[in-house]
Amino acid sequence: MKERIFAALARLDPRLLLGLMILIAGLVAFEGWLLLLRAPLAEYQKLILTRESLALSLAAAPSQQGELARLAAELRQVSARLTGQLQPPAPDDQIASLVMAELDRSAGQNGITLAGIRPGPRREVLSFEEVSFEVSAQGNYLRLCQWLMDFERTLGQSATVSEFTMKAMDEGRVLALTLKVGLYRPLQLSGVAK
Repeated sequence: MKERIFAALARLDPRLLLGLMILIAGLVAFEGWLLLLRAPLAEYQKLILTRESLALSLAAAPSQQGELARLAAELRQVSARLTGQLQPPAPDDQIASLVMAELDRSAGQNGITLAGIRPGPRREVLSFEEVSFEVSAQGNYLRLCQWLMDFERTLGQSATVSEFTMKAMDEGRVLALTLKVGLYRPLQLSGVAK
């Protein structure tokens, strides 16, 4: 039987025989690649990528620590500034008169008339006490807008305007402005002032 196979192979063209041998060797190499080398090589590449990403994250960790320290310092600074602004200069019964005086002074500087201030209800909002006021003013449009823009400087950053309405009076020459203003103080400071 071997002799017949060798005789059949001897009758073939040598280039065809060489091509068949190369094809068989290629198929064996491809099968070896699929069965033996592909999985370990993929695992090795995955380990290399994981190592590189861990090295990058460890290299970035000191800068993250620096960023965290910077943010903590900034938070302490803002907290100190906020606590300084939120400390009431007087007991609770004098806050309304102080707000009236500040708003009246600011209204006079901006050329508008402060029509009235009514204290509203007090309520707890998270860890703050909200002291609300309803403020009414009259004047021309540009001066009222300027007064609103100076509001933060007048009452500090702890004051917010929750709603406002503006209506025309006296044939549109004078406008009436109504604001709902909330002042916020930390609860522990509001308890001390009482």
